Amino acid sequence: MLLFRILNFFAGYKDIVCSPETATSVVNFIVKNDLDYWNMRRSRSGELRFSMLNSEFRRLRSLCGDIAESGIRVEKNNGLPHIIYCYRKRIGIPVGIILFIFLVRLSTMYIWEVSVSGNEKISDAEVIDSLEALGCSIGTYIPSVDFYNICHEFILANEDVSWISVNMVGTTAKVEIIERRAKESIEDDGNGTPTNIIAARDGIIVRTETASGKTAVKAGENVKKGQLLVSGVVEIGRDDDGRFVLVRSRGRIYAQTERSLEVTVPLKSVKKIFSGTKNLYKYLNFFGKNIKLKENSSILPDDCDIIEDKRRLILFEGGKITGGIALPVSVVTGYYEEYTESEVTLTPEEALAEAKIEMAELFTAELGDAEILSRNETYELYSGEDGDELVLVWNLVCVENIAEEVPIGVS
Repeated sequence: MLLFRILNFFAGYKDIVCSPETATSVVNFIVKNDLDYWNMRRSRSGELRFSMLNSEFRRLRSLCGDIAESGIRVEKNNGLPHIIYCYRKRIGIPVGIILFIFLVRLSTMYIWEVSVSGNEKISDAEVIDSLEALGCSIGTYIPSVDFYNICHEFILANEDVSWISVNMVGTTAKVEIIERRAKESIEDDGNGTPTNIIAARDGIIVRTETASGKTAVKAGENVKKGQLLVSGVVEIGRDDDGRFVLVRSRGRIYAQTERSLEVTVPLKSVKKIFSGTKNLYKYLNFFGKNIKLKENSSILPDDCDIIEDKRRLILFEGGKITGGIALPVSVVTGYYEEYTESEVTLTPEEALAEAKIEMAELFTAELGDAEILSRNETYELYSGEDGDELVLVWNLVCVENIAEEVPIGVS
């Protein structure tokens, strides 16, 4: 029924009325000449009403001669031909409609959106930026994209990705990723590959916490880096009936170690001095091209920090269409703050205070869960090619987990 209405709209049709006196003869005439019509009905006044395509009405008029004398009149013209006729002197409207249809058809040949799934370690932004560098981004002409080659090059450039596919669904590039599995942590309960635990560095064993495997050291024993701590080769049974199995060694081996951390802070450095004035700008991003909405939006000074907010335009968002329809148009709003670079000279006391802050961050990153037994802090001023600098050193004696899990080599 819907298709019938659409076809009638494009072909054009008329609503026709016949007088009560000629209604019967008109019906007989239409049936006799096999003319197509629909929605025929009589009104209370006895008039006969029906609809007929423009082409069929022209046949009726040629067969009947004078329509008015036959008691037939056109009540209403409908469809696209009538609309075009009414606006024939306003050429811009039909041209605009045709141009709109052409642009919609043309736009389906470009990528409107890139969606990423399956990624955990790599962010969506990193994936999209990598694909853009390979020639697949919003605004790219779809027939020009070699998706097979892009997937191949992407895997070569990203070690964390083992598989990727890019498929077009309408105008959306659907990117599916499988990341390489990271090595299981020592707390993992899975059996996994048979492993040994070796010493990550020199130390004196303080205590052992072995969950599986055979402990090869004891408290108070000196160990060297790379020495076996827990063996994944476990004997089962006794005497001649004994046999060996390979298991995954799991556990924590705590040892007293000596560590040295070093931080260098230059006494002279270049820092940004901000103006304090934030300048707003706004522009449209259409298929990767920027169209400024505010004067000077595309002219930014070289020495400035920029913060941007990019929002895609979505049709019917929150309506009946789930998720709406994402358009290849984004509104970018941001601001920039100008700055000047100034050389700053620190006193030794100021440099030491900054070095201690950096040292605390370094300690947290390197030995965040270690137990500190002693700490010896020293610092010195040096004169180098790039100017004077302060070097802060922490010599530590601590208790830390030195267990390092490695696969067992089987020949």
